[in-house]
Amino acid sequence: MSRPVVTRFAPSPTGMLHIGGVRTALFCWLYARKHGGRFILRIEDTDLDRSTDDNIRIIEEGMAWCGLDWDEGPVPGDPTRWIGEHGPYRQMQRMESHYKPAVERLLHEGKAYRCRCGREELDERRKAVEARGVPFQYNRGLDAGNGCRNRQHDASEPFAVRLKMPEGTEPWLDEGAIAWTDLIKGRLAFPAASMDDWIIARTGEGCEIGVPTYNFCVVVDDTGMEVSHVLRGDDHVSNTPKQIALYQAMGFERPEFGHVPMILGKDGAKLSKRHGATSITEYQAMGFLPAAVRLALARLSWTPKVDGQAAETAEEELLTDAQMIELFDLKDIQKSPARFDMDKLSWMNQKLIQRASWRELEPHLRHFMPQKWNENGDDWKRIAITATQKGKSLKEMEESLAFCWKRPAEADFDEKAVEKFMTEAVKPALQEVTTLTDYDHDALQAAFNGILERHGLKLKDLAQALRVALCGKPVSPPIFDTMYLLGREEVLARLARWLGE
Repeated sequence: MSRPVVTRFAPSPTGMLHIGGVRTALFCWLYARKHGGRFILRIEDTDLDRSTDDNIRIIEEGMAWCGLDWDEGPVPGDPTRWIGEHGPYRQMQRMESHYKPAVERLLHEGKAYRCRCGREELDERRKAVEARGVPFQYNRGLDAGNGCRNRQHDASEPFAVRLKMPEGTEPWLDEGAIAWTDLIKGRLAFPAASMDDWIIARTGEGCEIGVPTYNFCVVVDDTGMEVSHVLRGDDHVSNTPKQIALYQAMGFERPEFGHVPMILGKDGAKLSKRHGATSITEYQAMGFLPAAVRLALARLSWTPKVDGQAAETAEEELLTDAQMIELFDLKDIQKSPARFDMDKLSWMNQKLIQRASWRELEPHLRHFMPQKWNENGDDWKRIAITATQKGKSLKEMEESLAFCWKRPAEADFDEKAVEKFMTEAVKPALQEVTTLTDYDHDALQAAFNGILERHGLKLKDLAQALRVALCGKPVSPPIFDTMYLLGREEVLARLARWLGE
């Protein structure tokens, strides 16, 4: 490659961090890591009406939770600081230093012009053109000669700034089209004559240049930040010819473009709430591991090749980050939309939970736990985690351990379970359990064998009665683990209710 690989993820903080955006960020991250390059996080906050600091915080926290660390970008929670040599990484902080000088340069070189067409005038012209059954193109086609490119105005009037788009005969065009070879979709071309002169800076106050638009800022930023590969959703395909024209006008080297397909629901419809959560923060709240989310999103549109063959077995699908980085290739990304399957994500999550060590899970599980969790030692946490590691999510593990913090109240007891398991025949055995002092697993097992033999019971009879007494229901981690986690003092306190003490 002639240029060092630099990718970027540039979300707009106008809402939640959508999983489609995270999938795009993941592909950018994987590509940069694969080629030893840099990955940039940039906040595109020029939509002043909808961009908020809270949404910026959600983006930063969501990216950090996903494990998509950036080499350049904002310092989370501090808008005055950033890491990297090309900051700041919030667009509104780059207005005076980067964008307005670039707009002034284009005006000076005659490659852009001031447009003072009012909204009402534009609406009338648009209606007149569309009434003839053709799309409206500013200063093109049926609108030719009406645009500000061919008119004089009072210099004191407020203005927007438009880029002079190619007419169709310029030598850099490909048979009159703005064309490029997309890294995923192949050759794409847009006839230059079909594109109008677009606004690069909105109308400002008085004679001032207003806030530049998205497509303009993107080109200035990607160039200044040395971005070599622009990987983004295919909803941006229509923006690319505009940006290529701007690269040409500015004399900038254009990056490679790759547009990834959109994500659909399992039923083939556009992904929405009815298919499950769409915001990345919701997946964190539901107890998914970041590694599972990364893996599930990576597999949307990407089919990794293992020894030259597509992954076929379930085990081959459970790739580590290191394996994904090694195998990632843009050639293996399909062109058609991907279908998101919550069941597949849950399966991956459960498998990764089961494979992880308790130390790997503890920092993630801690997020769901009360303060008392942190008051326990490593042995206690190890048993708590390994005893509940069959759960499909961290949330399920947390729910399985809820008995540790809350003694069941009267209304919490499962009446049918009480009737079935808390029999008079089992109470003498429960009484003997209160005499046990060693809660080590082997010691409890040996003691229980003796109790069961003396009272003619099976383990399930005594274990289920204990679960009801201790947790209010006949479901808990293995009974010896349950007793250890509660501790002898709490076990005695909960048994007293049933033994008349």
